[in-house]
Amino acid sequence: MSIVARLTVRALSRFDGEARPHYCQALTTACLKSPPVFGTGRYGDIYRAVAVNPYWMATSLMKNAQREGEGAGQLWDLGVSTPDAGIAAQVRQHAIDESRHSRAYIALLDLAFPGAVDAGFHAQLTALSPGYTQQSARDSHPNSPFARPITVDDLIQMNIAEIRTLMHQRLQRPVLLAHCAPERRKQLTHILDVLLTDETRHIAYTATLIEEFARAGGAREMRRLMRERLADFNAITLEDVGRDVFEST
Repeated sequence: MSIVARLTVRALSRFDGEARPHYCQALTTACLKSPPVFGTGRYGDIYRAVAVNPYWMATSLMKNAQREGEGAGQLWDLGVSTPDAGIAAQVRQHAIDESRHSRAYIALLDLAFPGAVDAGFHAQLTALSPGYTQQSARDSHPNSPFARPITVDDLIQMNIAEIRTLMHQRLQRPVLLAHCAPERRKQLTHILDVLLTDETRHIAYTATLIEEFARAGGAREMRRLMRERLADFNAITLEDVGRDVFEST
């Protein structure tokens, strides 16, 4: 079994123990057919080689904050446009989490690289988060391509993206701790732990929805989409690596 599939299945079993046989088999098969680039030793080596540079690491945290903020907006549009109340609530919660993660990455920046940006730019970075809460207006952005009901294709792409982010966080943690002053490492570790738990929860709920789709007669389509989207992510990841880009999604 691929290390990515093995770590994902293990994380889910420890998280809630829920059985998702269709999903787990589809993920395992897809990883065998298109081994995830983000699960290779070379990928980790490249990451560590660039992440030891404090300027690169600080910039990466800012880019992650931007991506999380953008992703939150897309998820919110999907969530408020999905008619199934249960699924919509889960997607909106995901958007709220991503919104919070955007600010978490800025908090990591402040802890690892205090004073790296001036007050004005710091305010701009904080504003990257849309600040969603359960009380936010359930309106989508005008002309948003994500203002539509969520599909199983969306869920699979979200699931793979969260798995990749989880792998990134495993690579990021020891390097970020090395950059951080000892007296601030406890705070930094707490934030990293929260991010890790949230990413696992996002993988779990999307995996459960994917499993439900498969059990309702869509197993064949689900397996096809899992293979195709993982191959797509591999292609995107290879392009990112060529530009020294390692961002959450």
